[in-house]
Amino acid sequence: MFFYAAWSLNTFTLQLAPLALGLTLFYSLTKRFTSLCHLVLGVALAFSPLGGWVAIQGSLAAYPWVLSAGVLFWVAGFDTVYACLDAEFDKEAGLHSLPAKIGSRNAFRLAAGFHLLAFVFFMLTGIQAHLNVFYFMGVLVAACALFYQHWIVNPDDLSRIQMSFFSMNGFISLVLFFSTCLALYTENI
Repeated sequence: MFFYAAWSLNTFTLQLAPLALGLTLFYSLTKRFTSLCHLVLGVALAFSPLGGWVAIQGSLAAYPWVLSAGVLFWVAGFDTVYACLDAEFDKEAGLHSLPAKIGSRNAFRLAAGFHLLAFVFFMLTGIQAHLNVFYFMGVLVAACALFYQHWIVNPDDLSRIQMSFFSMNGFISLVLFFSTCLALYTENI
């Protein structure tokens, strides 16, 4: 179905489909050999906006690569923090993750750095796409939500991680979507 859907859109989407699917399937194996698995997941999910672009445009011309970079670091950040729940198990099972390798406290610091990079790349996306103030307001709201995630969950207390990362990431997705739509809509008024 995936390949049929890609073929139905355009030839280029079909050509990229094996790469996107392969990367997504490859991610599930990466904890067996690299602690950078969180970045691999980020790359896999960064294909989402790229795939949407190719589905509509049929090419990569003028694609805002900074958007995919923002998604990469956003996902890598929250996946790094979420992996803190399994750090001890990963060590015992011989699996790799950043929290297992560098400890939860350092993983939280690295995740904050990833989220800061995501914020920068999301801001650059708005600049590159010439979006208006509504987009940038949405990115600021998303940045506050990212900050909130890091504020309510810490390496010593992971009890609120489910609420923080499932609820807040859904909220961030919606804020970025609606602020982008509002920016594009009001640009044409």
